[in-house]
Amino acid sequence: MELRRLTVALLTALLTLSSASHAQTAEDTPHLLLTPQRLRRLKRDRTRQTVRWTNFENRVRTVPDSPERGFELALYYAVTGDRARGREAIEWALQHGDRRQVALVLNWCGPLLSDDQRKQLTAHIPTVAVFLNAPMLAIDRDSYFVSIATGQTPPANTEAQTKTFINDLQRGAFSDPTQLYAACEFLMAYRTAERVDLRESAVRFFSDLPTEFLLSLKPDKAEHPDWMTHIAALALIAVDPNLQGSQFLQGWAMEDRQMIREGPGVAYEFLWADPYLPGVGYQNLDPWVYDPDAGRLFARTDWSPEACWIGISNTGVEDEHCPSNWQNTIAKFGHLSLVPMTAKCAELPERKGNDLAILWKLPPGQAVTFTAEKREHTAQADPSGMLRLGGNVKGKVCLPREDKR
Repeated sequence: MELRRLTVALLTALLTLSSASHAQTAEDTPHLLLTPQRLRRLKRDRTRQTVRWTNFENRVRTVPDSPERGFELALYYAVTGDRARGREAIEWALQHGDRRQVALVLNWCGPLLSDDQRKQLTAHIPTVAVFLNAPMLAIDRDSYFVSIATGQTPPANTEAQTKTFINDLQRGAFSDPTQLYAACEFLMAYRTAERVDLRESAVRFFSDLPTEFLLSLKPDKAEHPDWMTHIAALALIAVDPNLQGSQFLQGWAMEDRQMIREGPGVAYEFLWADPYLPGVGYQNLDPWVYDPDAGRLFARTDWSPEACWIGISNTGVEDEHCPSNWQNTIAKFGHLSLVPMTAKCAELPERKGNDLAILWKLPPGQAVTFTAEKREHTAQADPSGMLRLGGNVKGKVCLPREDKR
C-alpha cells in the first residue's frame, strides 16, 4: 500500500510540474484512442449504416442518463461532426467528475471549446489523490489521458513506473477485464503520443497475452461473456492485431452472438470491434497456455460449455467441470499432458511430434532430474511448482537422490 501511495504521489507531482509547459492547440494535441485509421473506419461504418453504428446512434438518442454519456456524445461528435452533440458532451463534462470521460471530451471536442470552457474543464478535473482506492492501472490511464487532454507535456514513464505497470498485469491483473481494458487504453495512448511501445519490456508476456486472456475465461464466461469482458478482448486485439493470439481472440470476440445491442457496452463495441481484421477459428487453438515466469497455466479440454477447465498459479488451483480425481492422474489438454508429481518419480506418458508435458505438484523451485537425448539433466520448478518438458524428455522424472520423498 505504501508503494502504491508513493506511486500516486509521484504521478501527481509529475503532472503538476508539467503544467508549466506550453499549452498545445487542438490541432497538435495527439488524439486519444482515435487514430486516423480508426476514425476512418468508424466513419465508414456510419456511411454503411452497420448494425454497430445504428446500435450506437440509437443509444445516443435514447439514453440521456447514461453513466458513459460524456464518452458517448464526444465519440458521436468525432464521427459525425454534429456540433450540437459535441456541445452536449462539453456541458456533461462540466457537470461530472469522471476523469477519463472529461479528458476524452476535452480531446475529442477541442474545436468546439472556448478558452473559458477549456479552463473550466481543466480546473474541474479531480486530482489523482481522490482515487487512491481505484485500481492502479486505471489511475495510470486516467492520469495520462488528463495530461494529454489539458495540453501538458505528458510525464515520461520512469523505469520503476513501467515495471510496476507491467508487474501488475503479469501478476494477474489482466484477468480482471476492467483493469485489462484500462491497460489497453493506456498502452495505445502512450504509444501514439510518445512513439514508445511499453510492451517491449515484456515481449513474451504481451505476445501470449491474447491467448492467455482467452484461455483464462471459465467455460460459462467464454460462452456468455459480460460486456466488459467482451470489450476488453476487443481493445486487446486493437493493441496488436497482428499477433497470432489476437487473430484467435478476434475469431471469438466477433461472433454474432456476442454483439452488444444495448447498455453501456454499445459505444465501446462500436469503437473497438473491427470486422475488417482477419479472425481465426479459436476452436483450432491448442487449448492451453503456460507462463513459466509467473508460474501460471490455463487449460481446457475443448471449447464446449461443459469443458473441463483448470487454472494453476501461485495462488492455488481452480477447476470447473473436471473429474473429481483429475489432480492425481495424468490429464490431457490438447497436445499437453499435465503430470502430477505425487511420488519420488513420475512416469511420463508417450508423446510424439509437438506434444509436451508439464510436471506439477512440486514445491516452488524444486529441482528434478530427467533424461533427454541420452543425457541426464536437472531443472527447477517455476514459482507455482510446475515444469515444462519437451518431447525429447523420455521415461521418468525424479527428485534428486538426496531429496527423494
